[in-house]
This record gives sequence, structure tokens and C-alpha cells, in this order.
Amino acid sequence: MSKTVLARQCFFSRPKRQFSTSSVKRTSTSPQRYNVAQPAVKPGPGNVKKFSDIPGPLALPIMRHHAHVLPRIGCFHHTVGLGLLEGLQQRYGDLVRFAKATRSRPVLYVFDPELMKEVYDSNMTVSPQWSQSPLNEHRKNIDMKCPMERDETKAIWSALRTLLQDESFLRNYDKAFDDIAADVIRRLEGLRHAGNALNEELQTEIYRWAIEIIGVVMFGMRLGCLDGNVHVPTEENRKPEKTSMDDHIKDLCSLTKRREQDLSPAERFVRCSLDIANENYLVRSEETLRQDSETFNEALKTFDKHYSLTDHFLSQALEKLNNEELKAEQVLLNKLRPLERRILPLAADVFLAGVDPLAQTAISMLYELSLHAARQQRVHDEAGWVRAVRSEGLLVQEMKYVGACVREAVRMYPATGGVVRRSVGEMRLAGYEVPEGVDIVLAHGVSSKLEKEWGRAKSFIPERWHSDSWQPLNASRAHPYASMPFGKTCPASGIVNKMLSTLMIRILDEYRIEWHGSAPHMVTAGVNKIQMPYYFVLQNAG
Repeated sequence: MSKTVLARQCFFSRPKRQFSTSSVKRTSTSPQRYNVAQPAVKPGPGNVKKFSDIPGPLALPIMRHHAHVLPRIGCFHHTVGLGLLEGLQQRYGDLVRFAKATRSRPVLYVFDPELMKEVYDSNMTVSPQWSQSPLNEHRKNIDMKCPMERDETKAIWSALRTLLQDESFLRNYDKAFDDIAADVIRRLEGLRHAGNALNEELQTEIYRWAIEIIGVVMFGMRLGCLDGNVHVPTEENRKPEKTSMDDHIKDLCSLTKRREQDLSPAERFVRCSLDIANENYLVRSEETLRQDSETFNEALKTFDKHYSLTDHFLSQALEKLNNEELKAEQVLLNKLRPLERRILPLAADVFLAGVDPLAQTAISMLYELSLHAARQQRVHDEAGWVRAVRSEGLLVQEMKYVGACVREAVRMYPATGGVVRRSVGEMRLAGYEVPEGVDIVLAHGVSSKLEKEWGRAKSFIPERWHSDSWQPLNASRAHPYASMPFGKTCPASGIVNKMLSTLMIRILDEYRIEWHGSAPHMVTAGVNKIQMPYYFVLQNAG
């Protein structure tokens, strides 16, 4: 009898085992499997933890990290892009380690702004060189024609960053930027159809604007991307709206439907840039890294075309610079003139790296403004007041509220999820050892919406960027590294706000923009972008 009782106690009275789930309230004894999201605590100097102790998803056998994003069974099957990064931060904390999966090296995600600052200031990381990609293969041949040492390239980018953050230097582009924005307004007027809705060419028009305005900065001249009339769809050539069953069908703009020989050089440049963005040629994937794939070869051809068109416009710009009186917008090209032909790879990289993020940031900004009529009116009023004051010959500061709207939109809709740095030696971060060769992702796209940093982080509140705003929501309370949508070292971080502000002022001076549709989805394809179709309506300001 006693044996029977003992057996029952062993089999039926055993405490239940606890299994880790996706709930953020559970805990686990395995640091790799789970760690409640808490600020990283730095241990003392003699208590350094191993890199393998950093929390993160388990690398499963065979499939490894693939399983975490598989449909239905994966913990993050419903998230992509920024959603995936936010899920990792909420579940594992401010440091998340990914062991080797399909990549050749481990990845460390950093979500805390103070830890990001440590990485930037460590001087133990560099921007990774993505070998075997189509762009890298293309640049191998190009660099032989325009040789430039790596140290020289770093010095040039650093000088550009300094120049493009100087307000007095940027004033050289005031008139050129305003003229470009005025041409955009003329073309947007032509895009309106029934009910003042903007047709499906809006994305192409925004890309035209992005290339034209970057071209003015780099080459000091207009490229002609905004010349001519806009494409107006008719019943015969208007494409039907896609359904969920048509996701495999590509959205082709009017430039793609026309013969290439019928396009101007500027239109070919726009079409080429759209091809690079829509086909994700700059994204490392199985197709773009396999040199025998059709995607890889098409990418090489497209990069070659892009480079040739950049060369075409650079030759025109240098001829104008040498034969005409120096204009205000030629100031940057004039400073780069000693580089001669070495300007070409530099300019090509500026267009490749800048056009897609700038265009998608502009679309995101317009979407957020379309939801706030009162803030549109305030921008309109401030722009009108400043224009009236300046017409009297009086000096006035920059439009603070316009700039605040741009900074808030960029904070809420960062172009990229983060910046990748590769460790070049052993370093310590938050008390953990980080070995050489780790790709460190500084997830600025997540830190820009952390509630502990911003307060009402998912609300569009431009007033937080005012010095006299309500203190609990003031942007000054956030860490300086919390919102860096283009990273710390991007040369364009200073001039992008000016580009977007000029476009916003021109649009809201004559129109009110509305969104007549369901909330859009955010997708990540190289950059974070609002998924088409767009439901913008451009109403006359009344």
C-alpha cells in the first residue's frame, strides 16, 4: 500500500513544468530564450559576461533563425521590418543577439540610445563592405577608372557632412529649392482627377522631385526631371486597382511603359532609379548575391546605366561651371572641382543612397500631415507671415513650426530601421564581450518611438520640438541619439529637413492634403515605405 501511495506522489503530485511563450510577462531560466525588456545594466569591470549570454532567439537546428519568421508557427511571423525589430526589443530587451543563421557572422541589435552612443564613440566599428553584391561588383571596375583611396573617401564624406550642416552654406540653395517645389505644385495640379484625388503617378512625381533636388545640390544645375507635362491616365490606359489576388503584379509607372529612346536623359534617370528601388537591387538577398541569377545580371546592367547617366549630368555640370559665372547653387560642385573625375563615383553614391529614402520620407510626411488639418493650417499661417515680413526687407528666423513638423514626421517614419556597423576588434558593451566581426545594428527606427524617451511616442506632436513646449513631451528630454533616422555620419542629415520644409510650404500654401482611405501598411524594401495604393486628395486651400 505504501508503495502505491509513493508512486502516486511521484507521478501525479509532480510540479508542472513551465514553458516559455510569446507572452512578455513570463520569464525563463535561459538567457538566450527570454529576457524581460529592461534597461541594460553595466556590471563591474571584473564581471564581464560572454557574448553568448546576451539574450536572443534560440538558433534552432537546421532551420535556425528561419523558424522565427515562418508563417503561423514563427514567433514573429506577423511582423516584418520595423515590426520585427520592435518585437525583438519588447521580448528580449535593449541588446538582442542573433547567432549565425543564413549569414556568415552573428548580429547584435542595439535598441538603447546610450548603448548606441557607446558603439559610435568606441572607434572599434566600421561600415561593412558588402562583398559579392551587384553594386560591389560594379564598383570594382568603376574604381579603376576613378581611383580613390578609402581614407580619402572618408575625408570627403566628413567634409560634406560639415558643409551640409552649415546654415549659411545651405542658404545658397534657397531659391533653387523653392523653384523646384513650385514645379512640383504645377505637376501635382495635373495629377488631380475626379474628386481632386491624386492619381497613381504620385510616387513617380515624388521621385522626380527627389532626383531633381539632389541634382541641384551635387551638380549646381537643374537636370530636367520636372520638365514637360504629367502623365494623365485615361479610361483606355488607366490600370485597374489591384486586389489581394494580384500582389504578384508589378506596379509600372508611365516611364516604364514608354520606349527608352523616347525618354529624355532626366526621365531615363528617374526610370533607372525607380527600377533600383522597386527591384530591391541594393538589398542583400539570395537573388542579388548569386552571380548566376537573372536578378544579379539585371542589377549590374541597371547600375551601369545609372552610372552612365550620372556621368552625363556631371559632364554638363562641369562645363557650365567652367564656362559660366558662378551661381549660388554651384558652390558645392566648385569645392569638389579639384577631385575632377573622382567626383563621379561620389555623385553616383549620393544618388543611390539618397533618392529612395528622401522620396519615401516625403510621402510619409505628406501622409501624416493629411491626418492633421489644424497643423496644416498653422504651417500655412506661419509661411504666409514669414513671407510678408521678408517682403518688407526685414530679417526673420527660420520657420520653426514648419521645421518641427518635418522633424516629427521623420521621427515617426524613419527611412531605415537602423545603421549597421561591424566590429573590427573586441569591445565591451553593457558589460558583455563583443568579439570582432559582429554586425551591430543600431536600431534608430525603434528608439525613435520608445515611450520612455518621448512620451506619447506614436502621436504626431510637432510641438515637442519647440523650446517652450510642455516639458514631459519636449524632445529635449529624449536622448540625443534616440532619433537619428539617417544615422550619425550621413552627410544629408542637415539638408534633408530644408528640402522637405520647402516642399511642405509650397504644397500647403495653395492646397490642403487629405487621405481618403484606410490606414496604409508600412513595408520594408530597402527602406521603410508606405505601401501603395495612395489615397491622397489635394483640395484647394479655402
